[in-house]
Amino acid sequence: MSNNNNFLKILSNCIRLDLLIMITVGYSIGAGLVSYLGRGIYLQQFLIGFLITNLFYVSAELISCYFFYTDKFAKERNPELLRFRSNLFVLFILVFTLISLFIYFVYQNFHPSSIFLILLTSFLGFLLFYAIPPMNLKKRGFGEILLSIFVVSITPMFAFNLQMKEMHTTLFMITFPSFFLLISFFLAQKLENYAEDIKLNQNSLMTKLGWKTGMNLHNIFVLITYALYGIAAIFGLPFRLFLPALLSFPIGCIQLWEMWRIGEGYKPRWKLLKISSIGSLSILAYFLLFNLWLR
Repeated sequence: MSNNNNFLKILSNCIRLDLLIMITVGYSIGAGLVSYLGRGIYLQQFLIGFLITNLFYVSAELISCYFFYTDKFAKERNPELLRFRSNLFVLFILVFTLISLFIYFVYQNFHPSSIFLILLTSFLGFLLFYAIPPMNLKKRGFGEILLSIFVVSITPMFAFNLQMKEMHTTLFMITFPSFFLLISFFLAQKLENYAEDIKLNQNSLMTKLGWKTGMNLHNIFVLITYALYGIAAIFGLPFRLFLPALLSFPIGCIQLWEMWRIGEGYKPRWKLLKISSIGSLSILAYFLLFNLWLR
């Protein structure tokens, strides 16, 4: 029983619930644009695509943990670690088998477009570069960049393409700017534990960039996000889809202000920084979903 509890704890540490929620939101935004354009949503495609997307993320984290415990076992030679490692690999194989079955079902029943194949290749590329040596960008500290691309680009396009078998410029306009806001979220969340992560040799985007560069990029990326939404509005993004960025902007300013204060040497207000980084992203996502699905 103790071993099972330990293994479940390992799984909960490997697979992040907040990222599953982000992937779900990204997928729903892609499918929501179909609804916004006045087309019906095919529930079967929606559910299968949702499972494929989330299972790809789960498989990436499982194989990443597998290699992590491979390295750990090489150092500690603990039999329990070897058992955990084996269980993770078996679970990865099961999850990847499920993905393969779902993809086969899609090809047999829905006759997807060539873009679908490109997106599947992107999913496999994410798995390869994010988790598997020698790339293993998660271990190197650049995994958050790949996760951001996965959440705000590949996932919404996959959801939209499954329904429409094509792409749409509006999808690019509403998702591309949020890439920078998501990167700024990751940077803000990691700043408080920067010194501890350095000490424990735990790589993240913030530790790879260095605290000063990371804080400066955080501020630049927040500004870029809202500037890009403004440019998108000028080039034809409907006001209904620009409005979520306007509503998110005041919280983004708080996030920017808190990071600037820390950079200037004032006492850090970590909770406010973290809450504002979550809030700017959440408000943007919420009102995008609201306006896309309840047109």
